[in-house]
Amino acid sequence: MGMTELGTERSTAVPHGSAGQQRRRVIKASAAGTVIEWYDFTLYGLAAALVFGPLYFPGAGSLAGTMAAFGTFAVGLGARPIGGLVFAHFGDRIGRKPMLLMTLLVMGASTTLIGALPTADAIGVWAPILLIVLRLFQGAGAGAEFAGAITMVTESTDSSRRALSSAYPGAAIYVGTGGATAIFALLTLMPDDLFLSWGWRIPFLASAVIVLVAGYLRLKVNETAVFEEAAQHGEVDRAPLVEAVRNHWRQILCGLALFSFVIPWAYVMQVFALSFVTKTLGVDSTQALIGLIVAEFCAIPVILGFGRLADRIGRKPVLLAGAVFGIVFPFPMFMMLDTRSPWMVGLALILGICLVQGTTSGPGGALLSELFPTKIRWSGIAISREIPAAVVGGTIPLVATALVAVAGGTPWLVASYLMGLSVVGLIGIALLPETLGRSVGARTHAEAAS
Repeated sequence: MGMTELGTERSTAVPHGSAGQQRRRVIKASAAGTVIEWYDFTLYGLAAALVFGPLYFPGAGSLAGTMAAFGTFAVGLGARPIGGLVFAHFGDRIGRKPMLLMTLLVMGASTTLIGALPTADAIGVWAPILLIVLRLFQGAGAGAEFAGAITMVTESTDSSRRALSSAYPGAAIYVGTGGATAIFALLTLMPDDLFLSWGWRIPFLASAVIVLVAGYLRLKVNETAVFEEAAQHGEVDRAPLVEAVRNHWRQILCGLALFSFVIPWAYVMQVFALSFVTKTLGVDSTQALIGLIVAEFCAIPVILGFGRLADRIGRKPVLLAGAVFGIVFPFPMFMMLDTRSPWMVGLALILGICLVQGTTSGPGGALLSELFPTKIRWSGIAISREIPAAVVGGTIPLVATALVAVAGGTPWLVASYLMGLSVVGLIGIALLPETLGRSVGARTHAEAAS
């Protein structure tokens, strides 16, 4: 099925019980899982930037230790497509709900165990090895989480509110990242010896509590009626990943381009920028963290606002605006950071996070869900999102750090790299069709029989 072959009718499937009640429950459960996903990943990124180098790679120098810690960050992103595709395969075969429960448990357990992991001083070389293993599991669980959440939310919502509904998991990203950053910022106020010995572990161990809450919410959610309808009429594919690549490769290529722009921006703003302004520019770490916290919490209403806008004017105009901003903003952003002023640093973080992530989170999720049919929806979104997450997203803190070193401490190569990725995103978005009004339901009985 090509891009233009999808119907424009709304799905006639009705969720169990009240459609509105199911939609609200799905949004809460999906958003809760996204909170834990990004709480976990943000904690790891912050710890990689601030503490993992000396604790788990003590034999390396300052730069080498930072790059080694960012290397373990990249390992987690490398595991994302593997876990994401495995969970997506079974999510498209046996259902959305059971796989989303599984991803939640894998993520939460891995993060909690990282908080209890002894350092290199205690167990030597086993410390970085176990850190990498836990990071692999954390990445594998997180790899399917957002794609699954978007799938479940959009299948429970009609087209007139689909971008707004998919914006809730997008906004939940910044509940998780903002919460993790706020906790970490408070803990950095501790004396350095206490923070490095046990203070940094507290937010990792607290992950277990968030997982329990999110798990409870997900247990109360029904399987989507759209998936049940597809299963009832034999529309569940035995090999959804193969089907997605074979018959929907154009959509996937454009999705890869979209997320090759979106995901690196997120990690530059939340991981690399923090390390750059504190270690290279000498900005106080607490002030930098406060600026990041403000930016992340400002992103929440902005994401919801752009989601609502995309339901009124279409997905593509909002996405294209975000990509254009991604092209023009990198050099001004680094000029703002270079002032070392807490106010200018904070403003740069706010603009970079709010206007890139704000324009892409809700519209991007809605557009992709409307591009792929039910039987491969989770798989199509996961392929489109998680491969760029591994190839350009997970590596960008490491690559950016190396580019700064090559450029003699200046960030202009990083800015050029961001501009290039934003151009790739712009091209991918331009080649996608507008999907406002399209159905995410299973095919009709006549289509299924033909």
